[in-house]
Amino acid sequence: MRYLFRFVCVCALGIVPVVGVGGCADGDDRQCNTADDCNDSNECTQGACDAASGTCSNTPVADGAICEAGACQSGSCEPIASVFPCTEQGIRDAIAAGGGPHAFDCVGATTVTIESYIDIDNDVILDGQGNLEVNGNRTHRVFTVLANVTAELRRLTVSGGAQSYFVGGGILNRGTATLVRCTVSGNMTEEMGGGGITNGDPGHDGELTIIDSTISGNTAPVAGGVSNWHGSMTVINTTVSGNTGGGLGNDFWGTATVTNSTVSGNIGGWGGGVDNFGSLTLVHTTVSDNFTDFNVVVRGIANLSESPVTLVNSVVDGDCFGNINSNGYNIESPGNTCGFDEAKGDQFDVTEAQLNLGELADNGGSTMTHKPGDGGFGEGSVAIDTIPRDSCGVDEDQRGESRPGGTMCDVGSVEVQR
Repeated sequence: MRYLFRFVCVCALGIVPVVGVGGCADGDDRQCNTADDCNDSNECTQGACDAASGTCSNTPVADGAICEAGACQSGSCEPIASVFPCTEQGIRDAIAAGGGPHAFDCVGATTVTIESYIDIDNDVILDGQGNLEVNGNRTHRVFTVLANVTAELRRLTVSGGAQSYFVGGGILNRGTATLVRCTVSGNMTEEMGGGGITNGDPGHDGELTIIDSTISGNTAPVAGGVSNWHGSMTVINTTVSGNTGGGLGNDFWGTATVTNSTVSGNIGGWGGGVDNFGSLTLVHTTVSDNFTDFNVVVRGIANLSESPVTLVNSVVDGDCFGNINSNGYNIESPGNTCGFDEAKGDQFDVTEAQLNLGELADNGGSTMTHKPGDGGFGEGSVAIDTIPRDSCGVDEDQRGESRPGGTMCDVGSVEVQR
């Protein structure tokens, strides 16, 4: 789905190489061994191979998924609705117009430094197409999504936002906000949380979805990267890294689910990587190389809630504090602080060499990840081929690669293709 490439299709009349549109000569009876054989070069469909019959199917991806020219709708790529000037006024005019998706006539990578914060007060889709960076000049927040507004930010960077008091240095969401393939970096708050993003505040239960994005290098006293203060938050295929004040925080009034994501190299807070006071679930997520400000051993997840943090198919390369619930096939390295259970397929007291987790790097896809078997201890890892197929839970990893990549699925955000 995500990459266009040549592939060979096995047809009734022989082996026919097909370029571009994919499929066999008759277009109907494609035979396959893997999902890659079913690629039809359409960004808005997902190929699948039926193992029993060896035949292909291509189904539409979710409406709103990004394609090169715009967004997917019913399996087709719908183009950008209109293009506005690549200026602060252009951004404000696009919001006033509503609807979208609206793009901007940026010539290559362009930073627009705004004179004052921008309220998104209209239902709108803004698409930076990978070129637009909106910067708050370290004097004010960049975006506020107002209550009862539905906004989507695509392929843009939010930077330089600052709040001397209150929350959300880069973005404060009081409505319904979705970020897709965005970067939120270099934002800060001085006295409260959510240096990069804050979802919800007293009186406003926000609904936030973050997909295929990077939240990095932000700073706050707590939850330097992203804070789910009031409302619900869903994080998918996203990396939260290098933030000060902790990576990801979920407060008393928050419910959050993190799937196929990486929380790495953050410092501060109670857990370094993840602080929880509410309801939190991590699925196929890798938490690694995080550190706290305190003289304690927690370097991964800190749960300060009476409710457990639930983990499934996830890696904690560090330590846990508080009530942790395992739904199976988790790994803790190097200790045994998360309360994992061998009967559930969990592993603990795993050495660095056994986990063999690579550094945070570009391993494909739109975000940085830790790849199992790439840590300098040979090619193996206890995270590889560990989860039975019927317990994989998701059919892609953080990079968009297929799960399973072998006979079984891997633990954590990256599925090694074998």
